[in-house]
Amino acid sequence: MKRTTRETYLESVYRVILHIEQHYKETLTLEELARVAGFSKYHFHRIFLAITGESLSGYVRRVRLSNATLKLKINNRITAVALDSGYETNASFSKAFKKHFGITPRAFAEKERIKKGSTMMTPQIVTLAPIDVLYVRKEGAYMKSAAEAWSVLMGFAYEQKMKHGKNLMGEEAMTFGIGHDNPDITDEDHIRFDACISRDDPTVQPQGEVQAKTINGGRYALFVHKGRYENLKATYDTIGDWIIESGALVRDVPMFEKYLNRDPKRTKPDNLRTEIYIPIG
Repeated sequence: MKRTTRETYLESVYRVILHIEQHYKETLTLEELARVAGFSKYHFHRIFLAITGESLSGYVRRVRLSNATLKLKINNRITAVALDSGYETNASFSKAFKKHFGITPRAFAEKERIKKGSTMMTPQIVTLAPIDVLYVRKEGAYMKSAAEAWSVLMGFAYEQKMKHGKNLMGEEAMTFGIGHDNPDITDEDHIRFDACISRDDPTVQPQGEVQAKTINGGRYALFVHKGRYENLKATYDTIGDWIIESGALVRDVPMFEKYLNRDPKRTKPDNLRTEIYIPIG
């Protein structure tokens, strides 16, 4: 199947986005990111801006600061968090954090430590193998971005079945969601969500908005949310309490959700079951 120019651009931009999210602690130059994209540095920053509506430097800054919010829940040493988030000094980190979120890193950390959920949850500790997935990234309020991402991904799965006889949603298929940002402090338009299907058939090739990556293996604290997806935030709040109270070492890889219901649209909202995996050391 011949790819369109837009599909080529999308695939290049998503390669760079994944590279940034996996290497945000490092010094990321325009030359390096353009090389990952496979484009000239003189053109790629314009392509990235046109596709995402955001500059490369702005996106790198946003990823660094978003990851810092989780670190601040469990580490009150601001300088250590700054260095671990790709900043050279406490001052530059604090300035960027306050400009982006409207609150200083120290004030945010203190606010998180005094915030308590109503019930402390106790997780199961599990070890997972890496999971290869096909995914679609969308941005916006979680319920909106999730719906849009799943719509594109399910459309791709349907096309693969009808045109190529490949059943992405067979009995062994697993579905996951990855939310990258804290909705309490992140601008609604910039909340990132990935809808994912396990890539059980390696002959299915990524295309356009549908890309491939690997969910990290290793140790996870597994929590179970019962009920509506709209109520997931309350569960995440209590998980945040557990992270603080337990002193767990949270690994610097994304947490994710696994959806246990084969067809959520045909399941009563109160009967929905979602596993939440928090990466721990």
